Amino acid sequence: MIKEKNKKKPQTQPTFPQYKVEEVAPEVYCITAFGNVGFIVTDEGVVVVDTAVHQMGEMIRNDIRKITDKPIHSVIYTHGHYDHAFGVSALLKDAEERGDPRPRIIAHENVVRRFNRYQELQSQQEFINRIQFSVPEGTTAVPKEYYYPDVTYHDRFSFRLGELTFELRFGMGETDDATWIWIPEKRIVFSGDFILWSFPNIGNPFKVQRYETEWAEALEQMASLHPEVLVPGHGPVIRGEKIQKVCLNTARALRYLHEEVVKRLNRGAWIEQILEEVQLPEDLAKKAYLAPIYGCPTFVIHGIHRRYAGWYDGNPSHLYPSKTTDIAKEVVNLAGGPEALLNRAKALKESGEVQLALHLVDFVLNNPETASLKDAHDLKAGLLQTRADAEPSFISRNILLNSASRERQIARGAK
Repeated sequence: MIKEKNKKKPQTQPTFPQYKVEEVAPEVYCITAFGNVGFIVTDEGVVVVDTAVHQMGEMIRNDIRKITDKPIHSVIYTHGHYDHAFGVSALLKDAEERGDPRPRIIAHENVVRRFNRYQELQSQQEFINRIQFSVPEGTTAVPKEYYYPDVTYHDRFSFRLGELTFELRFGMGETDDATWIWIPEKRIVFSGDFILWSFPNIGNPFKVQRYETEWAEALEQMASLHPEVLVPGHGPVIRGEKIQKVCLNTARALRYLHEEVVKRLNRGAWIEQILEEVQLPEDLAKKAYLAPIYGCPTFVIHGIHRRYAGWYDGNPSHLYPSKTTDIAKEVVNLAGGPEALLNRAKALKESGEVQLALHLVDFVLNNPETASLKDAHDLKAGLLQTRADAEPSFISRNILLNSASRERQIARGAK
């Protein structure tokens, strides 16, 4: 068990990159934003790759228009996530105001299914994204307007515009609707979220199944083309020989975790043992582009396990468990009251065993007779804050901070 007082505070905190427009090759541009946007200027019009979040649509439109007056011919979604496909309305508005033909939107066929699911679960998406991205109350966490693709494809799709060929290739990784683009005349790949400048985001605690081996396959295919420039879904552009290293080392990391989890499943290991035993090799763990600042190896292990196994954790007591509140009541009574558990939790916190202390506090808070104790909520808030301060993963830290804030709010109204 890692003791929090001995765990170093993360050196790399995820931050939104500085917004900038960069010409990465003649007539090929990358707008670095929370989600990157690419646009390619040809003799016959402009092709836009991704459109970032809805709030950035007008900025993207204005920056494209500072560089070219040519009409936008096509918009490609690399996938249907909110930070890649929802700034498009500003580009459609641009065409309408200029009197240009409406740009066609191209995406994999599964984007349609994703948008349908998002709309069916709109409130759930709002709820989980508010936590994952630490969206303040009163601010919309997810958009409500969806711009479906006009052209969809199943495996591969290509078209020519002006002097350039755009080859769209389907892959699965962070999503099951992902497209990456190869422009052979420019030797450029637009990778979408197959490259994130973070450890691959598989096993997200809030989200649906994601795909580790298919992610690796897509990266290996990109590397086989020996591109000169790679524009990622997030983070800085990659050039030259470094593209091979980033793609193949990321693929190797994913394949390693896959093999180690599968090996243990075949031996009859349960998830707790797998999480305890499997760690990323040290040479890969040191790579800056594999830093656990969004996804992390622990999440990937969970994701792989979820893909191949059920929810049973090997303990038959958990097959049909008693209610959490009933268990907590028995433990609090057995301990002689909440004070004993809270005092022990405080001692554990002082010795660096923050996670273990959280479990003890939960018995007090899950017991209906002691759930309103201010001291318990205050203690849990402090423990969660300590965990958050030591946590490099953006997602994990937001979960911890959101929960700490909630505990403080409860404590203010507690006894």
